[in-house]
Amino acid sequence: MLIIKTTSDSHKAMKDITNALLNNRYAACVNIIPRMRSKYVLDGRIVESREVMLLIKTSQALEANVYETIKELHNYDTPEISTIKTSNVDEDYANWLESALK
Repeated sequence: MLIIKTTSDSHKAMKDITNALLNNRYAACVNIIPRMRSKYVLDGRIVESREVMLLIKTSQALEANVYETIKELHNYDTPEISTIKTSNVDEDYANWLESALK
């Protein structure tokens, strides 16, 4: 199982990404974490904004599809897209995940 993370200031973009991933079965589950604060450097200055974070549960075989979908639907020119590789996943959950992706 992989967890792919992305953030955005647009709730609509994140809903569109989530729905596309689930409808295409590129993800078995997406956690939507609203109203987090992000601080980052943009154009040489520190910026703070409210963002939504997605934690996308998928398989290694679908990682490229998830990245492509995020890039296509994201509202940022250069969105954060990062993969978190899991080292241990409960067997029952892993089985559910694999069946949900078919």
